Order: sequence, then structure tokens, then C-alpha cells
Amino acid sequence: MNSATILAPVRSHVHRARTVEAFAAILDPDVNLAIWERPSMPSVGSLDGFGTIQMTAPVDRAHAALIDAFAQQPPAAWHADIAADMAALAQSFAAIMNLSHVVIRLECVVGNACKRWHADYVSVRLICTYRGSGTQWIKRSVETADAPAVETQRSLALGAVGLFKGRILAGQQAIVHRSPPIAGTGEERLLLVIDGPPPEETAALWERAMQRG
Repeated sequence: MNSATILAPVRSHVHRARTVEAFAAILDPDVNLAIWERPSMPSVGSLDGFGTIQMTAPVDRAHAALIDAFAQQPPAAWHADIAADMAALAQSFAAIMNLSHVVIRLECVVGNACKRWHADYVSVRLICTYRGSGTQWIKRSVETADAPAVETQRSLALGAVGLFKGRILAGQQAIVHRSPPIAGTGEERLLLVIDGPPPEETAALWERAMQRG
């Protein structure tokens, strides 16, 4: 047996865990996707008349700002639980990324929001789907350091939370992903995206990136 056949497998670029501590792995230079596989999440009722919520808020005021934003939507019993969950995710994300403010977007998606494979021009983006199909991403795996990479399509589970490392931090190694194409299926997705505020020099690129998820 030669040395090439006993090489240890190359480390995965994806980290999964069943607790929120999964988020810390995104700080590892070799990790470009950290996934918290939550055992449960708040349930979501009817999305009739639901409009996009988008805001920039101080982390310590995010919950209050979300309560105010949900108050502008058609009343629904599930709003309070989702607002609390979003605020908790924003706090965890901000703690990992050392942020004082977060940019939050929650929207109902019924078409092909961004069906092309891409990597976002952000540092790290939090994505969670509260209803419908989860964001799809590409897993790259190799058996040994000199083997060609195998790319496999994967999807976030409903309610799972992913931290997707973008081009600002990872360059060409940024995680490649897309919104699942659902146009014409009648499916509704409720998608949460959380980012940090953009640096001034990347604001224009970030504004375009915010429309993806």
C-alpha cells in the first residue's frame, strides 16, 4: 500500500450541528457553510396578503422593530413566534460576526426568485426557510487531496439555519447556492435572510446581492 492510498479525507467545507453552536464554525477558513439543523421551529399559518419585511436595526432593538413590522401585515397568530425566532437568530448571527446592526429580510416567494447558481457578494449571510423548499447548495467533496472534486446538489431542510460564506470573505471558495425553482408549482416559500450592514465601498454590490437568497 503506497502513501497516496492512506491519505486522510480532505476536510469538509460544510459544518453541521444540532445546536446553535454550529454557527461558530463559519469562522474557520476552511468552512464556507455552517448549518444548524434545528429539531423544531415555529409553525407558519396563512401567507395571504403577506408583504416583504425588510429593515436595518440595532441588534438590541431587532425584536421590537420586527413586532412593529409585523403589525403592518394582515393579523395572524403566528407572527409573534416568528418575530421572536427571527430576533433570536439575528442576535446569534450578530454575536458570531461581531455586529451592532443587522439587515433583515423576510419575504413570501412564489416564483423563481434566483434560480441560477451563484455566490453572494457578502461576508456571511444567514438563510432560513420557514415554509416551503429550502435553499439549494453545492457540496464539493474529494476522497484524497489529489482527487477531482465531486459536486452534489443539496438543500437546507425546512427550518434549518445556514450561514453562507460569500465572496467578500471566501473569494472563489464562496458557497454556491440558489433558490429552488418553484414557478408554476403553486408552492409558497417564506424566506428569511439576515446580513450585516455593507461597507460603503461595497454598498452597490451588496444591494444587488440582497435580492438573492
